[in-house]
This record gives sequence, structure tokens and C-alpha cells, in this order.
Amino acid sequence: MNVDLAVSANTEEYLEWIYRLSKEQDRVTTTDLARKMKISPASVTGMLKRLAEQGLIHYQPYRGIALTEGGRLVGAKIIRRHALLERLLYDVLGLPWHKVDEAVRDIEHYITEEVEERLAHFLGYPTTCPHGEPMDWELAAASTRLSQLEAGKTAVISRIGDESPEFLQYVESLGLLPGAHLTVTGRAPFNGPLLVRVGDKEYPLGDGVTRNIWVHRASVADTDSEPLDTEPIATPAA
Repeated sequence: MNVDLAVSANTEEYLEWIYRLSKEQDRVTTTDLARKMKISPASVTGMLKRLAEQGLIHYQPYRGIALTEGGRLVGAKIIRRHALLERLLYDVLGLPWHKVDEAVRDIEHYITEEVEERLAHFLGYPTTCPHGEPMDWELAAASTRLSQLEAGKTAVISRIGDESPEFLQYVESLGLLPGAHLTVTGRAPFNGPLLVRVGDKEYPLGDGVTRNIWVHRASVADTDSEPLDTEPIATPAA
């Protein structure tokens, strides 16, 4: 089916979130999408049916959501524009990193390809947003969740998955920023929090935190050449 890539801002927002979720998990569900977008599952279901009719996603109720090639192209485009605008606000204008995600949510849908390319050139063609999210899938696939690390493993934070202001302020207060080195020193009994050392401090981090921090092996993190020996991230379905 032919796909018109000139889609509405609302459609772009959906495809952006489906793209983000598909980088992190095997199956994207209506519930996942509703939670991330903070809207009702019923509203999401109605929109998913329209996206499927437009040839942007594959969707069957209770079986998950997958982007078509056209949907993937739109999602990737918005991810890149989002990241470039965040870089502009953070690197150039000095806006705090926990504010830039929300600040660009509306702007990202209304810049042209020419503006996008000029912005990328001006910024020196960055490869990640300020929170470490890669603009390229291959870079994202080389990292894993902190929650998957075993005791004794040392790693470097590559990106922060939850870009809500509250979460970003919390991890920043602990020094858990992209580029920071950390060591998993253990896990509390009965599936308790992960014990993580950053510098000379140790913190107990629950699953809600460690699942939203992505890391590379410390010895190769700066080269992005080797993933950690843990369960791989799922590749987005076409």
C-alpha cells in the first residue's frame, strides 16, 4: 500500500511513540501506548484502526502493534527532529535537561526538512539527544537495561529511557547521567532493589528506575562496538 508521509501532528506523535516502544520491547500493546501517551486505551484503539487503514501500522486487537516501512520512516523522522530540537535548547540555549523533552513536543511537528538539515549542520550532526537516546537504531541496539546487569558488572550509562521531568531530576540528583560509570554491587533479597555504586556512593534502585536506564559495557562503551552479555533488545517489526 502506498503511504502519504505528509501526515498530521497527532499521527506523527503516535508513530513516534510506537517507534520508541518498539526499540525497547518485543511487542507493543494498546495499554503500553496509552500509558506512555497518557490517554485512554479506547482513544488509542480508535486511532490505531485509522493508522492501519492509512498503511502506517500493522494492528490486530490483542496481538500488538508493528510499524510498516512507511510508519517507521515517519517515526524515525520525528525522533530525529525531537532530538535535534532538544540539543538546540540544551546545548545552545541552556535549558535544563529535565525540561527540554516537554518543550519540543509541539515544535517537532512543524519544522521543515530544510530547517531540520540546517539545524543538524549547525549542531555538528549530533548522534543522540541530551538524554542519550540515539537517532540511529543500530546505536540503540548496542545497549541494554541496567536491570539486566548481574552483580559485579561495571557499565557506562548510554541513555535515559524515561524523559519525564520528575524522573530526570531524580536520576540527575544521583549522578546517573549519560556517560557516568557505575557498578552493580548486588541485589537485595526477594527480588529487591538493585544496589548500584556511582563514584563513592551506593544506591538501592528499584525496577522502575533500572528498567529506564540503558548502559554499555564499561570497556567498550565509548566505541559503541559491543553490547553487554545480557538479553538483547528486540528489533522493531516491519
